Amino acid sequence: MKVLLLTIDAWRASHASFVDGSDLGLRRTVAAGCELTPHLASFARDGVAFSRAVAHGPATPYAFPSLFTSTLPLDRGGYERITADRTLLTEPLSDAGWTCTGVHSNPWLKAENGYGRGYECYADVGEFSLPLLERGRNLLHDRFETDDRVFRAVQRIYRRVRTPLRFVADAESEVDFAVGALSSAGDHEFVWVHLLTPHAPYEPPPRHQHRVGIDHAVSDSQPLVRRAQRDPESLTSDEKRTVRRLYAASVRHADEQIAALLSSVDDETLAIVTADHGEALFEHGQVGHEPALYDELLRVPLLIRPPGGTRARTNETLVRHADLAPTVLDYAGIEPPDSYEGRSLRPIVDGTDDRRTDDESGIRPAIAEVASRPGAPGRIDRTALQIVVRTADRKAYFDRGETRCFDLESDPRERRPVRDHPDSEWSELLSVLAARVNSIEETLAGEADASYDESTERRLRDLGYLE
Repeated sequence: MKVLLLTIDAWRASHASFVDGSDLGLRRTVAAGCELTPHLASFARDGVAFSRAVAHGPATPYAFPSLFTSTLPLDRGGYERITADRTLLTEPLSDAGWTCTGVHSNPWLKAENGYGRGYECYADVGEFSLPLLERGRNLLHDRFETDDRVFRAVQRIYRRVRTPLRFVADAESEVDFAVGALSSAGDHEFVWVHLLTPHAPYEPPPRHQHRVGIDHAVSDSQPLVRRAQRDPESLTSDEKRTVRRLYAASVRHADEQIAALLSSVDDETLAIVTADHGEALFEHGQVGHEPALYDELLRVPLLIRPPGGTRARTNETLVRHADLAPTVLDYAGIEPPDSYEGRSLRPIVDGTDDRRTDDESGIRPAIAEVASRPGAPGRIDRTALQIVVRTADRKAYFDRGETRCFDLESDPRERRPVRDHPDSEWSELLSVLAARVNSIEETLAGEADASYDESTERRLRDLGYLE
């Protein structure tokens, strides 16, 4: 068996054709008849789509610790770095003899932040130094033939950045690298690829802009999107519509970019497709994914296609990113570490668990959390603590000392806080929330250190995290 884990940056649940995310809105802003993810929808015909999947954090640095270690973001030292006492999914795989390959272009996921453990090849195609390129070329010559697709993909990156050395965030390189790794993979190989599209500044080709309803293609979206991120109230209604459509067109572009990767999945491969987090598009006054815990940021698409495929269906159970690492290990026949908090979704995917909803499954509430400020993303600040405890239809939200509750069934866009909490379910949620707040509040650092190394700062600025 092989495993493909495909994560797509900033992809909200409302923008996946294979699940119904209409309760989050915004599909109405796209031209009628426009399918945003046709290739993924086709791929989903052999898999299980989860309509209530949630991330544990609202942006890459807060979400990925849970996805890869099945622990909460602020556990074990928090999310600034994956410490050695957190076990990455790739570590038990590697210990069991699996070969792990990863490719990404997101500066938060650098190997020096702890994410590279357990990989034989961990490629950051967003930034290459010349010494790293030379070491990489030597590795390629040792492992791959010169006509191998992995070799050709990295060789192309080398030629692009060799003179002069510059910022690279090229989805084609990411996908080519992953296709080559997956196509040449034998048994017991794990391939992870993180696609940066549709992350801001939303720069889709004109053909996708026209398809979603933008009559006159925007040739340079950066000024408008950056203004939407930094001063959203200054945009007119037409400008807001354009930003939403640029995002939708970027999702279509991402779907097109991964078509070759999806086509390379064979019947020996377990494939998992999800997003690291969602994206805000003016619902609560922001664009992007600054620290907040509303559903436009936490609800993510999730599709699991087991080896050989399965009957296409949608499951409404509340599932979480922390469940993905246990799921992979279950299919690999490896016992999960004791530290893992998630549960394997294999019984649902294989059809041995026919419970379709959260109420039937008795799953614990999902927790999401963050303790960072917009001016210092990825840095822990105890004064900025936000925690959410939620079920499929209720949410208790602690936000820097204030607690609000939302009935997601009657108010899915979280605009009318519930004033009374008369029943036992609310009491239980609030109790779990209070316990989580108390358990981590004293362990958090004080005011955040907002400094970054020069390379990371440049890349974060290019992606809109820093001004």
